[in-house]
Amino acid sequence: MNKEDIVREFLPLVKKVVLKMKNHLPSSVDVEDLVSAGYVGLMEAVNRYDPSRKQTFPYFAELKIRGAIYDYLRSLDILPKEKRRKVRKLEELYDKLLVNNGTVETHQLLKELGITEDELLSLMRYSASKYIDSLTEPFIEGEDSYNLLSVLGSEEDPPKFLEESELFNLLTKAIESLPEKEQLVLSLYYVDGFTFKEIGKILNVTESRVCQIHWRAVKKIREFMEKMGYEVCNGKSAGGG
Repeated sequence: MNKEDIVREFLPLVKKVVLKMKNHLPSSVDVEDLVSAGYVGLMEAVNRYDPSRKQTFPYFAELKIRGAIYDYLRSLDILPKEKRRKVRKLEELYDKLLVNNGTVETHQLLKELGITEDELLSLMRYSASKYIDSLTEPFIEGEDSYNLLSVLGSEEDPPKFLEESELFNLLTKAIESLPEKEQLVLSLYYVDGFTFKEIGKILNVTESRVCQIHWRAVKKIREFMEKMGYEVCNGKSAGGG
């Protein structure tokens, strides 16, 4: 199957991703523009997919499609300010409850924020998505094989140039600092390509619980990197001093 055939086969995936993302965006966003951006991501996936890696092509393609759409949205600066405000409130409340109680229960978040569980999960997905590029961005431009997924998925020792990379080692330490269940969720989601629903069945927990575990893990990675001088902004890590 040539590249053109692959693109035609996976065009429905672009529309599927767009429709899911559209529900969380302002009505002013044009669906056709999102589809066009997603098509760019699909083309990039076709050109850069490495079958020797553990990720399946549909999973890799969806990552690239979402990334291209988020790049487009960021260029417009139209991601809803109200939702960003709610995310900040969620994160601040979570940190406060964790400090005060040592643990955070879902019902506490729902009560304090005055929202439904579906709204809470939507905020968590949105919050995590802002930093998703930090899990997929190559350490070296054009080298998709060498990114944070390789930390999670590779059974081989990293190349010497990665071992000497401060960013690579910090990201590795950030993941290793997570509890085992959070590491497992990240691995199942980003390396094996399972959905939250499928991971829930594997772990014998609800889909919403998996969403919360994922959000908490991504949040911890971001905070770890920021403490070490790498500010994670719009999904990208920028070295600090």
